Amino acid sequence: MAVKVFTLGLSKIEVGDIANDGGMGTTLEQLGYTNKDSATLTMEVPEKTEFFAEEVDDPVLVSKKAGAITIAFDIMNPSPEVLQKVMGGTISKSEGSQENDKWEAPSSVQDIELSMKVTPKQGFVFDIPRASISANLTGNFAAGSLLLVHVEAKVLAPTKANTSKLTLTKLA
Repeated sequence: MAVKVFTLGLSKIEVGDIANDGGMGTTLEQLGYTNKDSATLTMEVPEKTEFFAEEVDDPVLVSKKAGAITIAFDIMNPSPEVLQKVMGGTISKSEGSQENDKWEAPSSVQDIELSMKVTPKQGFVFDIPRASISANLTGNFAAGSLLLVHVEAKVLAPTKANTSKLTLTKLA
């Protein structure tokens, strides 16, 4: 009997530019710490269309369309560079600063596509060559709360031929 693989926990989430050939990016980096219990994977049930004939009660054909795959998580310690990577906009140095400490939001929503790798504490590593990234700031201005960046990554079909949209590889 084959050994069962249990995937649990989160070690890191990394993103980076999609490879020039449309495949999985090779230079990936962590965006920051992931807020506890915020990382989720949602794989929607495929949409089914059933076709019926007058002569029989059961469907004679069922057509299926894949459901969306989404990975969502909250970054709890964003930098201006992280905000720019997931939401667009510009970063700069404020007066007297030696580092990029200022982020300015874009004037309109940006189309951001990145490669993504999700590494658990154990089990399967998730490689996503192409994901559409949407992000927003969220939080409460209170002593017991943090400003969070909520990120949603919608898995897209890669532009590289013969490349899977999602690959799971057993963690070594």
